[in-house]
Amino acid sequence: MVYTDQAPVLTIFPPVPSLFHPPPELNELQRDRPVTRFRLADGKTGRLVPRCEDVRQVLTDPTEHTRPRRPVAGAFTARRVEALRPRVTDVDADLAEES
Repeated sequence: MVYTDQAPVLTIFPPVPSLFHPPPELNELQRDRPVTRFRLADGKTGRLVPRCEDVRQVLTDPTEHTRPRRPVAGAFTARRVEALRPRVTDVDADLAEES
């Protein structure tokens, strides 16, 4: 995986017609810049990791994943996630109706 911290910070992509038609900029990032910094509207920055294989690597790298994961791990227990199922199903149905 190649880190590109020296690269310019991106802004959020423009709206796209659907999830099945990602913006062309995403293809360029997947090919040329697998880890890219971006800036949110509130000025905070994050990293965009658009390739699945790189996401797996980041999620299994203790220095990149374990430390920030520890404080929120309790919110993602099987019981808590299952309790969210009705709300997620409702949101999914609403989004499906809109498209």
